[in-house]
Amino acid sequence: MRTQLQVMESSLGLFTAIASLPSRQYDVIVLHYVLGYPCSRIANIMGIKPDTVRSHRRLARERIATKLGLSMTPAADEDKE
Repeated sequence: MRTQLQVMESSLGLFTAIASLPSRQYDVIVLHYVLGYPCSRIANIMGIKPDTVRSHRRLARERIATKLGLSMTPAADEDKE
């Protein structure tokens, strides 16, 4: 039971952190991590450059990590998309 509550609490914290993002960062996070879209498709949908998508994603991840009290480690694989 305790483990289930811990998982629920951490999930709620993540959802709250995502919901608090600026709208462009929120859109990028949902399109990429929830819907699984690659940066090129997100760029096309949002009418921005793929580099801008990657920038929004990086900034969003940093903001989420800060809200959750986590340290940020570089995700080299993601930046190559």
